Parts: sequence; structure tokens; C-alpha cells
Amino acid sequence: MPWQLTTPVDAGDLDPNGPYAQVKIMKFTHDARRQRMHISLEYGNTVDNEWVPGKQPDTKPSSVVIIGDDYVSLVSTHTSNDDELTYAATKRGLYEWLLANGHIEAGSIV
Repeated sequence: MPWQLTTPVDAGDLDPNGPYAQVKIMKFTHDARRQRMHISLEYGNTVDNEWVPGKQPDTKPSSVVIIGDDYVSLVSTHTSNDDELTYAATKRGLYEWLLANGHIEAGSIV
């Protein structure tokens, strides 16, 4: 479930696979005891229904740590969408938070 970027990210002239039209949450770790969440991001493209990772653009974060007030805000915000699977709702919420806080660029879930 990647995030389709409105404007693809160019990783530079030395990267033959760019630009990258998507960013994907590859891993997230939630530590409720320490009130901390770690999200790993990867830029790339989906080709023939397969994720093809790209080189990490220098200008984009490869991971984000959410702690403190940001963590409390993220885990206490609840929106309900009819018939949305828990996994989809979690990913949607994380992408929306990353966008709202300037960690990823505008786009939508695909």
C-alpha cells in the first residue's frame, strides 16, 4: 500500500531508476511503554504489481521517529471509515500524519 506522490521525486542524475512516483512505509514499530513510534520509508515505483525500491533521495528522510506530543496526538486521534480494514486505516493514518507534518509530499494511497 504505497503513497502515490503528486510530484515524483528525482533522486539525481546518477540514478537510472528514478524519478520515484511512490513512497512506501516499509516498517513501523510502536512502543506504547515509551510512547514512541519509528517509521521506515522507502522511495520507489510499482512495476507490474511488484514494488521496485529506489535509491534513497538525499533530500528525503528514510525514517521518522514520533515521540512526545506528536505521539500522543497521533495515537489519540480517531476517525472512522465504513468498512475500512484495520491495516488500511493504520497505514492511511500514518501517511496522513507524515504528510501533515512535512515528512512526505502530497499524494494519495494506491
